[in-house]
Amino acid sequence: MKKYIILLLLFSASLLKADNLRLSYLGEATITYAKPYIYLIEKNSYKTIKIPELTESAPVYFKFSDSTFYKKFTPTSFQLNIIDNKLYITQNLGGIVYEIRGNELVRIDHSFEHKMQINSQQFLYDNRIFRFGGYGFWSARNFFTYFDINSKEWESYSPVQGDKVPPGMFDVNQFKSGEDISYFNGMVLNAFDNLKFERNQDLWHFNLRSKTWENRGKTALFFGNNPQNFQYDNYFVAFNEERKIIRVNFTDDSYEIFQNEAVSSKISPQFKPFVENGIIYYFANNHSNGDIELVSVPIDKFLGNAILKAPFLELNLWAKYSAYIIAIIGLFGCFLVLYFFLKLRPSKATIIKDKDGILYLGKATINFEENELKVLRHLLKKDDVPNSELLELIEQKGVHFSHNIRLKNDVLNQLNLKLKAILQVDTNFIIFKKSDTDSRLKVYRLNKQFFQVSEEFLNS
Repeated sequence: MKKYIILLLLFSASLLKADNLRLSYLGEATITYAKPYIYLIEKNSYKTIKIPELTESAPVYFKFSDSTFYKKFTPTSFQLNIIDNKLYITQNLGGIVYEIRGNELVRIDHSFEHKMQINSQQFLYDNRIFRFGGYGFWSARNFFTYFDINSKEWESYSPVQGDKVPPGMFDVNQFKSGEDISYFNGMVLNAFDNLKFERNQDLWHFNLRSKTWENRGKTALFFGNNPQNFQYDNYFVAFNEERKIIRVNFTDDSYEIFQNEAVSSKISPQFKPFVENGIIYYFANNHSNGDIELVSVPIDKFLGNAILKAPFLELNLWAKYSAYIIAIIGLFGCFLVLYFFLKLRPSKATIIKDKDGILYLGKATINFEENELKVLRHLLKKDDVPNSELLELIEQKGVHFSHNIRLKNDVLNQLNLKLKAILQVDTNFIIFKKSDTDSRLKVYRLNKQFFQVSEEFLNS
């Protein structure tokens, strides 16, 4: 079996002195950083290197009772997870979970190698191992699963009911900050051809506590899920095909491009860089001697100068303001409906008019008795009508004066009641008061604002 030699070179933050640490391992290995150690898991053993001291532990050699399992075990097919200071490795294809107990690999899951979560994303939350997405058997996942350490089972972590869920994704970038997690620039399946992979630039946000999805829009560029892509603080650093470094700032949703090809071209894909206290640590290929070196430099020096800064999310006014726009359109529509309803509905007549000697309210004929019509016409002609003139209009010859007074009062009362009922107005149309010229005399006045009659009617 071919032997590889790793030279770990760590620069101090001041870059004034370099400390060298030489390591060697046989065959393939998986290398993972979990503060404060770098874990190097080989086929037959594992060891740790403490950061930043660079102190190396003695290798712990695995005890294999099954030679078949030893031959099949490939560290690069697993990911390391640390929960309550215990080491777990999960198979990249999905399903199988081992616990590293001293020098033994103990399988603890009740699952199988289902190959349904190829190129999924993995993270730890609430002391559980989570996975999202993945590809397998001509389909892609759009949901979370998690491994429960207590039950030793993989379970589904379903979102609450909502109107938005992402498509099935794999080879997707992941940015996690506390209970918030985002997925972007991944691959999806063509809706009509399950063998055709397509790029997807939607940025999906998920809250692990509320279990809700949010589509935040489309990214302004696509850079793919490079194995060296990593996050630190509130940044996500990616490497594109042109060997440029892209840093996304999730505080203001902007991105910067750094053209530092001398660095990006040397980064080894076997180890994902990480940042501690402003220092980035990464494995670099030394093209002159074929060695792999662990390099540490300030993150600002690693990035260099930015050649471009722009918004990371495309401005989508409809996606951002659609709810408000729909609400405004709805209110405007209601106002239009109300306006045309009021304008086009039959209007209620409020003025009494005459035609051919007959009084009308709208198209309805108003019938008055002879004495009522005489009194009404006389009150319409004049502003103030003396009591004596009204008596002359309706008096009956040969009857007592008091009877004519009662008759006059009855006519005025009936007119008031009829006009109130016809116009549906609660007001007295005929009122009396003392005469302006002689306070001993009583005069009557009609409220004429509800009448619009012709001279012919008044003089008929």
